[in-house]
Amino acid sequence: MKKSLKFCVAALAAAVVAAFAGCSARTAISADDFQKQAKSSGFSVSEAAGNDSGAEKSLVATKDGSDVEIDFHAFSDAGNAQGWYTSQKGSLASSGKVVVDSDNYNKYTLANGEMYYVLVRMDKTAILCKTTTDKKNEADSFLKTIHY
Repeated sequence: MKKSLKFCVAALAAAVVAAFAGCSARTAISADDFQKQAKSSGFSVSEAAGNDSGAEKSLVATKDGSDVEIDFHAFSDAGNAQGWYTSQKGSLASSGKVVVDSDNYNKYTLANGEMYYVLVRMDKTAILCKTTTDKKNEADSFLKTIHY
C-alpha cells in the first residue's frame, strides 16, 4: 500500500512539473524578431501610424488577400504592457474567453459575429490580432509560430 502511494505521489509530482515546464519556457520577442517572423510568414510590416499606445515601438503586420491584421507593441516595462492589455480587453466585448491570466502572460480571445480577436501580453510586449472568423486559423498559426 505504501509503495503504491509513493508511486502515485511521484507520478503526480512529475506530471505537475511537466505541465508547468511549458509555461516558463515562454519568452517575449523583440520588435525586430516580430518583424522578421511576420515577413517570413508573408506579412508586410510597417510602423503603426498615429501610435497612441504608449509603446516604445509599435508595428502592424498585414497580408495581401487576407483579412488578418496583427499589431505588435513593445513597452518600456511589463506594467505599461499590462495597462495597455487591460485597456484593450475592456474595449472588446465581455463575451470573450480568458485563455491564460498570469503575472507574465495574458491571453484573451473573442469571436464576435464575423470578427475574431486575439489579445496577448507577454512581459513587456503585447499583440492584438484582428481578423474574420474565416481567417482565425491563420492568426492562431502565426501566434503559435512566435510562441505567443
